[in-house]
Parts: sequence; structure tokens; C-alpha cells
Amino acid sequence: MGLDAHPERAAATSRGLRSLTTARTFESLRDRDFRWFFIATLGLNATMNMQMLARGYLVFELTGSYAALGTMALFLSVVMLGFSLYGGVLADRRSKRLVVQVGQLGAALTSAAVAVLLFMDQLRYEHLLVAAMAQGATSGVIFPALQSMPPEIVGLGRLQNAVSLNMAGMNTMRLFGPMLAGVMLAIIGPEWVYVLMTALFLLSVVLLLRVPKREPDPGAASPRGGIEEFREGLAYILRTRTVFLLLALSFVTSLLGMPYIRLLPGFVADVLNGDAAQLGLMMSVAGIGSLVGVLALASLESGQRGKLLLLSVAVTGLGLTAFSASSNYVLSLALMVVVGVGESGRQALNNVLLHTHVEDAYRGRMASIFMMQVGTMALGAFAVGLIAEAVGPQLGLGSFSLLLVLTALAIYALVPRLRDLE
Repeated sequence: MGLDAHPERAAATSRGLRSLTTARTFESLRDRDFRWFFIATLGLNATMNMQMLARGYLVFELTGSYAALGTMALFLSVVMLGFSLYGGVLADRRSKRLVVQVGQLGAALTSAAVAVLLFMDQLRYEHLLVAAMAQGATSGVIFPALQSMPPEIVGLGRLQNAVSLNMAGMNTMRLFGPMLAGVMLAIIGPEWVYVLMTALFLLSVVLLLRVPKREPDPGAASPRGGIEEFREGLAYILRTRTVFLLLALSFVTSLLGMPYIRLLPGFVADVLNGDAAQLGLMMSVAGIGSLVGVLALASLESGQRGKLLLLSVAVTGLGLTAFSASSNYVLSLALMVVVGVGESGRQALNNVLLHTHVEDAYRGRMASIFMMQVGTMALGAFAVGLIAEAVGPQLGLGSFSLLLVLTALAIYALVPRLRDLE
């Protein structure tokens, strides 16, 4: 009897499989509290991406200087990393929801101040610099608490699905947030972009009110103050080998695998002979790859996550190695999808495994240290830039990408504690 002998049964089976996959992919959204959290973070991620584009546009309009853009990014990053250390302490000491809401209110005030200055035609570069530092401070406070909320909401059993869906929302907003800001800049002006950002920050604060407020264990906080609490968190990470190894892997992979983001504009222009439109398409394609990767991860059952994490690292490295060797734009676009899939898997699985193995009392402080990989990415970009100046961008990027592959293989062979994580 052929495969088509019972088409109705085959169709029913196919529908059942699709329904099962869909149910698993969006499983966490059946949780009312997580739905509200997910919707609230969509607005926050859209605003962050809109702000990145709008601020860069305004800085260049006011100064015409690439150095001014670099200075802005440096000040924002340094302040954010500094405040993230205390943000982690706050996340472990106070209600995480409340910490996020207070941070968002601060961000709303900052964007509203910029909007007022734009309407008054009084905005200067110095104002944007102060606003960027204020955003760095609020982001440093918000993100450790925000990253620590999903385990409280859905529990560890559905954490992989919840984190993957969160990253899917983040990548979706990475595609549409800048697009919306660009259209608004062209049609109605930057002041209205900042008005919309202010409204979205406030809307996110209101939506988070639907997520139950959870207070930490009263005995978890140290009575000795913020610095001592952070030191206690650092000591905990150093003595908890699995958490330490996962954080070390995150830092190393950011150092070797993430610098391509900073070098992409020069690579597209010099190696692929592309223009600004082709650069934008390349960045969007990477975002699409990331979205595909996290939705696939959300559909998987938990299990063999250590192996999947190392596979994701290897896929990222192999994709970047091939990308660095390519001088064909279409092939490079396809390879950037592969890079996006691997990178999204690495970030999501690393995050899930960290929250699975850290104790509740140290979750926020762990998240604040996890955020510091931004610094290693900048260091890697600086090192690859120097190599690229000396021997060319393809060899510079390719050497770091190949090291990333070798790192994944070495850890798989030599560190069974990471390889065998479930």
C-alpha cells in the first residue's frame, strides 16, 4: 500500500505534528504572567532600537563627526557597565519588577527631556551625551533584573522556551524598531520619535503591573551594603564551577565571535564592494537568522543543552570563517543567516543554563556580570581592527572566527562538565 493510500489520515497526522510543534514553540505564552511580561519587553526592545538609530542620526546631524559617534558609544557603555554591577545587587535585594519599572521611568524622563529640547530647537551634542550617560545608567539598572525575571515567572522547566521567545521578540524589534524610527525621522522629524519612545517606556511600565510582584527572600541580602553584596556574588560565582565555566565561555565567545558586528560596515564596503543599502540588508539578514534560530530552540525539548551550546558556538565560528573568506555578496548574505542562527543559539542556551544552575539569591548579580561581556566584545573588535589594518579584514576576522571553532572543539573534548550539561 502506497504512502498516499490514506490521504485523510496523512493530512490529520501532518496537522497534529504542526499543532504539537506550534504548541511547544509558544508554550510559555500560555502563562498569563509571561504573556504580559513578553508584551512589555517588546515595547522596551522596540524603544531601545529606535533610540540607537535616532541618537546616532542626531549626533551626526549636529557634529558630522565619526569621533563624536564613537565617544557617545564609549560613554554609554562605560556608564552602563558600571551601573550594571549595582543593578545586579538591586535585582537580588528588591522586587525585580519594581527595579525594571523604576529604571524605565528614568528612561522615559530622559527621552522626554530630549523631545522637549528638540521642540524648542535647543538640542546640542552635550545634551545628547548627558542623555546617553543617563540611558547607560538606567539600562545598567534594568537589564540584570529583566534577565532574571523569566525564571521567577515560568520556572526552570519552561525556561528554555521562555528565554528563546524573549530573544525572538528582541530580534523582531531589532528588525522593525529602526525601520519605524527611520520612517518617522524622514516624515515627521526626530522630536516625534522621542515622544513615541517616551510613550512606549511608560506603556511598558503599566503593562508590567499585570505581572505579579515577587519579593526576594528577606534573609538573602547582606546587611553590609551594595559593594559587599557584589563581592559576595563574585565569590559565589568563583566557587560555583558550572556557573563560572558558563560565564567564562560567554566572555571568550563574545571576544572571538562578536567583533564582526563592529567591523561589518568596513567589511561590506572594502571586501564586498557594497553600499549603505547592502549593509542594511546584511544586518537585517543576520537578524532574520537569529529569529529563526531562537524559534527553533523554543520548539525543542530540554536536554543535551551543553552539546547544543557548543554546537551553536561552532556553527557561529564556521559561518564567520566562511563569511570572512567570501567576496561574493549573495553568498555572504546566506552565510550571515548561518551566523545569526548560531549566535542566537549560543546566547539563549548560555542564558538558560546560567539561570538553571545559579541559586535564586545570586541571580541578579550573575546577570550583571553576564552583561559585562559587552566589554570583551569591544576589546575583540579593537584587536581584530588592528589585525585587519595590518593584514586585511578577511584574515583579521577569519583568524578570530577560526579560533572560535577551535575553542568549541577544545571545550567539547576537555571540559565534560560543560559538554554534558542538561
